Amino acid sequence: MKKGFAVLLSVLFLLSGCTQQMNDMNHTEKVLCERGIWVSYSEINRMLDSQKGIKEEFGTLLDNCKSIGIRAVYLHVRAFCDSLYPSELFPLTEKAKAYDFDIFSYMLSECHNAGISVHAWINPYRIRVGDTDWEALPKESPVWRWSETVRKESVLFHEGMYLNPASEEVRRLIIDGIREILADYPVDGIHFDDYFYPTTAAGFDSASYEAYTKTAQIPQSLADWRRSNVNALIEGCHAAIRHASSDCIFSVSPAASIRNNYENLYADIESWMKSGSIDRIIPQVYFGFEYPDEQFRFKNLLSQWESLSGKYPRTELHIGLGCYKIHTEQPADTAEWHSREDIIARQVTLCEERELVKGYLFFSYASLFSDEKRAAAQRESLIQTLKKIGSPDFSGS
Repeated sequence: MKKGFAVLLSVLFLLSGCTQQMNDMNHTEKVLCERGIWVSYSEINRMLDSQKGIKEEFGTLLDNCKSIGIRAVYLHVRAFCDSLYPSELFPLTEKAKAYDFDIFSYMLSECHNAGISVHAWINPYRIRVGDTDWEALPKESPVWRWSETVRKESVLFHEGMYLNPASEEVRRLIIDGIREILADYPVDGIHFDDYFYPTTAAGFDSASYEAYTKTAQIPQSLADWRRSNVNALIEGCHAAIRHASSDCIFSVSPAASIRNNYENLYADIESWMKSGSIDRIIPQVYFGFEYPDEQFRFKNLLSQWESLSGKYPRTELHIGLGCYKIHTEQPADTAEWHSREDIIARQVTLCEERELVKGYLFFSYASLFSDEKRAAAQRESLIQTLKKIGSPDFSGS
């Protein structure tokens, strides 16, 4: 009997110890945010132009990313209705034509070999900026495959050229472009940035709106109609992605203000999150802690996005951090960004502390890894912060 009692006490002691250990783990261990970075078309073009060649340049990029524990790279594969990869739908990016191999395939493979996920970053509507000359478009551009009537309906002008969000032909092109990527490349995600409607001016798409009002039984207002057009694209893209893969992440990176997205870009983010049409939202919270307009200060914007994420938690919240502001000359930003060396580090700390924030991304690669003095100072503060966070894949070298 005494022996049995002793065994029972031993078991209870072990169970108590395990329970206490689990409680200690729950209190001391935290799930770290996913750390990502955007690599823009301009940065890719500079690497393609480099005398060192794309392979050496991209190798340096990966070394830099690994040095601060980057786990996700968002590669700009389609910026101006063109592509970084051979495509049946879009012309190859001009600077990629100098190479005799698939640039995107190479980058994707190198990232995956390094244990880094890759998200294919697309501008859905932008064709050209600062140029409205039809003849300047490559003859391989998809707009030349349309009839003149469809082309006039599908391309709009505002300080540049944009695909028309109201056009079914445009939606089909963008969705087919996503299908093409998913069929040919094992990407981990498809990513849109904030280029939706480039203007609130009624004349931008007046012909399309007038045609719509003539056939609609109860026409929507111009603003609601524009939001419906964007919603239709988002829903169509999500359906195409899910049909191809259950694991591929569909993310959108809207502007910092929820209200401005809704009213000025016609991006109804809350409806996307409510319906589950996007898997990840990455707002561009590209402001410091001391911005003159308080509603745009980092903490206030972060709280707004947390509140929205709390209502629709199945859409992951990641935060875009504006490293390019390190080099800013904008009067509203210079006082803070030119005098403080720890802004990015403090923002990372806040993101890591927030339960609803599942990740953060740096915009962009060249800004963060610049040799310029202010960038180096911000980067060193970030490295010291990451050491404290204790990321298991952070080298700090």
